[in-house]
Amino acid sequence: MKIIFGFLLISCLNIHAEWIEPPTRSSKGFLVPTADYIPTFPQDHGAHRGYALEWWYWVGHLETVNDGQKYGFQSTVFRVAGDPKNSKDSETETFGSRQLFLAHSALSDRSEKKYLHHERVLREGWQAQASKDTLGLEVAGIEARMLVDGKGHHLTTHYPGGGKLELELIPAKPLVRFGERGLSRKGDGAASVSWYWSYSRLKATGVLSHNGQVQKVRGFAWMDHEISSSQLGKGLAGWDWTCMQLDDGTEVKAYRLRKDDGSSDRWSAVYWIDAKGKTQHVYADQFTWGEEGDWTSPTTGLTYPTYIRINADHPTRGKQSYRLRPIIDDQEFYGNRADNAYWEGACDVISPDDEVIGRAYLELAGYGGGLGARLN
Repeated sequence: MKIIFGFLLISCLNIHAEWIEPPTRSSKGFLVPTADYIPTFPQDHGAHRGYALEWWYWVGHLETVNDGQKYGFQSTVFRVAGDPKNSKDSETETFGSRQLFLAHSALSDRSEKKYLHHERVLREGWQAQASKDTLGLEVAGIEARMLVDGKGHHLTTHYPGGGKLELELIPAKPLVRFGERGLSRKGDGAASVSWYWSYSRLKATGVLSHNGQVQKVRGFAWMDHEISSSQLGKGLAGWDWTCMQLDDGTEVKAYRLRKDDGSSDRWSAVYWIDAKGKTQHVYADQFTWGEEGDWTSPTTGLTYPTYIRINADHPTRGKQSYRLRPIIDDQEFYGNRADNAYWEGACDVISPDDEVIGRAYLELAGYGGGLGARLN
């Protein structure tokens, strides 16, 4: 029997942006997410094979139960569809030929100031499988599946050298779907929309095997599941994105869609999720994304603006300000292609009074060039 879980619509207190009707299919022939879609779970936790791009994304902050050592983690599975005429076929009919999977795993060790990351790219097969019916991922060392009671899920991430993170993740709030009429827009292109669903606060408990030690861990995580067939609009070079979990029980998601000339696209946005899960947002004309410091990679030579200040006008609470400070400077993720490198790291959230008021993850993508062409 299908179960429809509660989710939250974007608050009607916000002023709605211009509506751009998306097409049924992208220019390449893939399905395009439709407005007003009501996701059904657990099925919609699974793969949507008729769409070009999809990812399941987890980040979080953990500490060891015994001695309070702090870690950040990232586990991401990407699915990239093949020929759109065949991408909806079943796994058994198209084994190993229709879907490409990427697994990105990373661990930030705050006490040791070390960052471990790993990428694997596989075609669909024994080592890369995603269920269409539920959350059931087994992709190159990242495994995710629903708990028996359906109220949460397991996430297991394997690291190079034999390390492993095993977590049980339980939602502290309902799932949120972002965007006008359930569509998150990434530029003026009609097809540049996605279904974007998130658990903004997951209670995390589990075991970390790292550096020859096995320790119990606990903390909080954030999960995104995004489905699209044209992720970036024309003229966009990349994005700066963050999710914050504040100590007062609220969350903030903010992103800046960067144009080729360095300015911010009008669809850039800030979302606030209150203690009960209610969501409000503003667009680019009501917030600024400022850069207070940067870091240059000794490996790729890319420079990332990793010290950030976001000033935003909340629809009901007025001016809000957040600064992001990385727990480690070097949290650059690079895999098989240097121009695919991005910075994805654990940060502290700092108030205007210079106090730590929460934890965040910051993602800086497209600084190596060419990202827009690969996501359309």
